[in-house]
Amino acid sequence: MRAAIRVPAVLMTVVIGAAGAASCSQNSPGTPAPDRPKAPAAAHPEPSRTRTAPRASDLPQHAVTGDERPGLGAADTMAAGYTGTGFLTGLSKDWKLKLDKPVEQEMPDGKKRTYVHGRGANGVTVSAGYADRENMSSLLCRTSTKQSDGFDFLASCTGIDVPGVDHGKATSWLDQAKKETAALYEKKVAETGNKKEYVVSGVFTSGSVTMVLHRAYDKYSLRILGGAVA
Repeated sequence: MRAAIRVPAVLMTVVIGAAGAASCSQNSPGTPAPDRPKAPAAAHPEPSRTRTAPRASDLPQHAVTGDERPGLGAADTMAAGYTGTGFLTGLSKDWKLKLDKPVEQEMPDGKKRTYVHGRGANGVTVSAGYADRENMSSLLCRTSTKQSDGFDFLASCTGIDVPGVDHGKATSWLDQAKKETAALYEKKVAETGNKKEYVVSGVFTSGSVTMVLHRAYDKYSLRILGGAVA
C-alpha cells in the first residue's frame, strides 16, 4: 500500500471558484409623458450569479484549433472527500517526481488559490489544484513532445483514482486525442509555417471529471477538471 501524503488543510484555499456573472441594466431611451400611464416592465429572468457548466453533448468530440477551443465550466471538487494525495504519492514514486509544498497563487481575478507542483528529472511536470480547503479540483500533467515516455506519463495521469472514472475509456481517448492533435498541429504548421500553433483535443468526460489534451508547439498538456461539465 502506498503511503499517502496529506496536503495540510490549513494551507488550502478554494482553487477555482465559479465566476459571478455580471449583469448590466440599460435605461429606457425616453421618459413617459406625465399624463400617460407607465407600461409595466417586461419580465426578465434573474441573471445567474454563477458560471454555468456546459453540457457534454455541446462540446467537441474531435480536435479543434486553439481559437475554437471549448469553454469549460469552473473546476470544482472531483468527488466529495477526494484529496488525491494517495494518487499523487503513487504518481511521484512511479515517475520520480519531487512534489513541492502547497503554495498560494494569486489569479487574474484577484483570488488566491492553492496548488501543489511537482517536477520529474526527465522534465515532466504536474500541478494539482484544490477546492474546499483540501479537496482536489484540477490536475495538470505536462510533457515535452520530444520526451520518449511522455505519453506514458500522461496515461498515468488518466489513472486518477476518482470514483466513477472509466480508466479503460480514458486510455483509449488519450490515444485518439494524441493522434488527432498531432495531425491537426502538423496540418496547421504546413498551412501557416508557424511552429507555435495551438490545438486542442476533443473533450472526454467520465464520472465527475473532464479531460482535454492541449498541444502547443513542443508541449502536451493534459488537463483533468472536476465538475466542469454538466
